[in-house]
Amino acid sequence: MTAWLHIHWRAWAVGSGLAVVLLVASLAWPLPAERPDAPHTLTITDRHGEVLRTVYPDGRRQPVPLTAIDTTAIAALMATEDRRFYRHPGIDPLAVLGSMRQNVQAGRVVRGASTLTMQVARAMRGVTNRGWTDKLAEAHLALRLELRWSKDRILQEWLNRVSFGNRAHGIEAAAQLYFGTSARDLTPQESTYLIGLPQSPSRFNPYRHPDRAAERQRHVLGALVAGGTLTPADSARWASLPLSLRSRSQAFQAPHFTTALLSSADGERAREWRTTLDARLQSEIERRVTTRLQPLRDQRVTNAAVVVLENATGAIRAYVGSEDFWNPDIAGQNDGVRMRRQPGSALKPFVYGTALQSGRYTPASILPDVPLAVPSAGGAFTPTNYDRQFRGPVAVREALASSYNVPAVYLAREMGAATVLRTLQEAGFASLDRPASHYGVGLVLGNGDVQLLELAEAYAGLARGGQRPTAHPFLWHRTASGDTLHRPPAVPQPMGLTPATVAQLTDMLSDDEARQPGFGGGEVLRAPFPLAVKTGTSQDYRDNWTVGYTPTHTVAVWVGNFDGAPMQEVSGVTGAGPIFHDVMRLVGAGGAFDGGEALTETAVCPESGDRPGALCSTTRTERFQPGTVPTDTCTVHRQIAVDTRTNTRAAEDTPPAFVEERRYTVHPPAFVGWMEREGLPMPPPASAPTPEAVAAAGDTAPPGADEARRESPLVITQPAPGARFIIDPTLRRAHQRLHFAGYAPDGWTDLTWRVDDEVVEGPWTLAPGRHTVTLSARDPHGHTHTSPPRALSVIELTETPPTR
Repeated sequence: MTAWLHIHWRAWAVGSGLAVVLLVASLAWPLPAERPDAPHTLTITDRHGEVLRTVYPDGRRQPVPLTAIDTTAIAALMATEDRRFYRHPGIDPLAVLGSMRQNVQAGRVVRGASTLTMQVARAMRGVTNRGWTDKLAEAHLALRLELRWSKDRILQEWLNRVSFGNRAHGIEAAAQLYFGTSARDLTPQESTYLIGLPQSPSRFNPYRHPDRAAERQRHVLGALVAGGTLTPADSARWASLPLSLRSRSQAFQAPHFTTALLSSADGERAREWRTTLDARLQSEIERRVTTRLQPLRDQRVTNAAVVVLENATGAIRAYVGSEDFWNPDIAGQNDGVRMRRQPGSALKPFVYGTALQSGRYTPASILPDVPLAVPSAGGAFTPTNYDRQFRGPVAVREALASSYNVPAVYLAREMGAATVLRTLQEAGFASLDRPASHYGVGLVLGNGDVQLLELAEAYAGLARGGQRPTAHPFLWHRTASGDTLHRPPAVPQPMGLTPATVAQLTDMLSDDEARQPGFGGGEVLRAPFPLAVKTGTSQDYRDNWTVGYTPTHTVAVWVGNFDGAPMQEVSGVTGAGPIFHDVMRLVGAGGAFDGGEALTETAVCPESGDRPGALCSTTRTERFQPGTVPTDTCTVHRQIAVDTRTNTRAAEDTPPAFVEERRYTVHPPAFVGWMEREGLPMPPPASAPTPEAVAAAGDTAPPGADEARRESPLVITQPAPGARFIIDPTLRRAHQRLHFAGYAPDGWTDLTWRVDDEVVEGPWTLAPGRHTVTLSARDPHGHTHTSPPRALSVIELTETPPTR
C-alpha cells in the first residue's frame, strides 16, 4: 500500500512539474499580430472640398501615446477598473477570490475579476461571446503581455483599444467624438465621464441614455474618492459642473445625404468621395427650414424636406431629408427626399404637356370648370377645386397656373387613365408602378405616391426642354492607392415632350397673372427673376409640395408629417411655399428661359380662345406652337335684338321703337347650368314658348339625356344614372360633397334641387344610403315641372386605408 502511494505521489509530482514547465514554456508563445494603428477612413467632402463626414468602416480609432492623455483619465481608469494594476502580474488573485465570494453569496454573477491587462487581451483577441475557455485564454495572454510589455504600455494599449461606444475605439477618438477635443486637453469632468463608458458602451451611450452615463460618471468619481485620489468636496463639485457634450448633429453635415450615399455604396474602399453638394447652401437651407416650420407647429406640422438640383447635370446641390436628423420625436432619420407620398397637383404639368403636344389643345383652349362626376372602379368621385368654387369656362393657361382640379380631371378623362400613367412614367415617376386601373384619372390630382427626388428630376427635365437628368451626387472618387476616378453624370432621358411644348408649359408656370385667380397676389410664388413654379396638396392636407425651376436650378420642397397625420389646412402655398421662396432666393437668378423663340404670338379672346371678334371687349396675347394658331373668330360674344316690351327676342315685325341691341356672352351648352347658378344674363327666348317648344328645348343637353328629354324638358346630368359614391374616412365630411348639374330650357326660373324630397341649396354632403335626386323649375307660363328622379347610392368605408 505504501509503495503504491509512493508511486502515485511521484507520478503526480512529475505530472505537476511537467504542467508547470509547459505553462511557463507557453508564456513564450508569440503575441497576436497587432492591427495597424491607422484604420481605413473614408472622407466625404462637398464640391469645394469641405468635409461633410468622415467614416470609419472599421471603427473610429486614433492611437496616441500615454503622455498625450489627461492624467485624471489614467487615475480614474485604475481607480475604477484595477486598483492593484501595478502590483499584479496580469491576473489579480485577490480580485478573483473576492469575485468568487460575492458571486456565490448572490447566486449569480455580480462581479468580475478582469484586470486591465486581461481587458487588453480580450480586445486583442476580438472575441465577443466569451465562455470559460475564452476567459482562460485571456488570462494566459495577459500573462504573456505582462512579460513583454511595460505597465505603461499596457495602459496605453487599453486607452487606445477599448470601445467607448458609437464606433469610437480609444480615448482620443472618444474625446473628439463626444467633446470635440483631444485626449490631452480633456477636463477632469470630461475624463471621468469618458472612463465610465467602456464598461458597457451601449448601456451608457451618452446620446441614447444620458442619465445612465451621468450616473456612471458619479460611480467613477466615487472610486477616486475611495482610493484617496480625490476629496469628496472635489467629487461633488466635478459632478455638478455641466458638460458640453457635443451633439450628434455636430458630428457630420448633411446627414441624410451622406447616409444615402453610404447605404448605396458599392463596397469600393475609397479614400475620399468628392460630392456635388454645396455645404454652405445646405447649412443655410437647414436653418431656413427650422425657421419656417416654427410658426406652423400649432397647425400640426412637424417636418419638411428639400432637394436642389443643378439642371445642366442633375448635380445635387442641397439635400435636406427632415427638419432634424437627430430628433426621434419627429422620426427625423426618415428621409423625406426619397419617401413615397402623394404629390397632389404637382403632377398636372406633365398631363397638360401631353395634351398640348397632341395639337388638340393650346394654352388658349377653353376647359370646363363645372361640376363633374367621374366613374371609377369603386364608384364615382366629384372633383372640386381647392377653394370649392367653379369658374365655368377657363383657358388652359389659367387652369394650369391656378391649379384648378376640375379642368385637369376633364382633360385626364379625355386622355384616359392609361395615357396619363404612361405620360407620368415617361416623365420619370418610376414609383407609379401599379396598373392604370388602380389609379384611374384621379392620378392627375396626385393619388399615386412618388418621391420628392423624382419630382425634382422631372421638373429639371422641363427646365432642360424635355430631357430629364438623373440626380447626380458625385464628382469623383479617390481610391486608397491615390487614383482619382471621375463620375460623369448619366445621359439625360427624353420625357416624351418637345422643346416647344415644354416652352409653353414653362411660360404658363411662370405666369404670375394667370396664377393670381387661384392663388391671389402673394409673393411666395414670385421672384425677381424668371421662375416656373407649381404647388401640390394631397387629400386632407397630409402632404404639401412646392416645386419649380429657373434656367439653372430646380428646387423641390415637401412639408408634412412622417406618420401621415393631416395638417391643419396647410397648403402648398402656406407650408412648402415659404421654404421654396427662401431657397430660390438663395440659389439666385438663372437668366432667361430658352425655347420661346419657337412659339408664335397671336391675340385671342380670353373667353373663347379664338381670334377676337368685333364684340370682344378684351384680348390677350397668347403663345402657340406652329400649326396650332386659332383660325376661327370668337362667337361667344354676341349682339341680340330684344323686344323691350316682352324681354324676348325681337321679331321681324317688332316696331323699331321697341328694339334694343344687347350684348351677351353665350358660352356652349355645357356651361348653361353654371351661368344660371352664377346669375349671369342669358339670351332671351324668341317668344313665350309653347309646350311643344318647351319639350324640344332639351336639344342642347349632352348625349345620354334622350330618355329624360322625352319625359321632361328638365335634364339631370349629374349624378349619372345609378351612380355610386364612397365616403372616404380619411377626409373630413365637409370636403366630401356632390355638386348637382342639369339643364332647363331658356327662360325657365326657380331651379330647385331635392334629395329625398328635401330641398338642397348648394353642394350636397354625402350621406350613407340610397337616395333620389330631382330637379324642378318654373316655365314662363308659371307652371312647375319636375324631372324624373335620379337614383344614387352612397357607401361608407369602415376602415381607414393604411398610410405609407
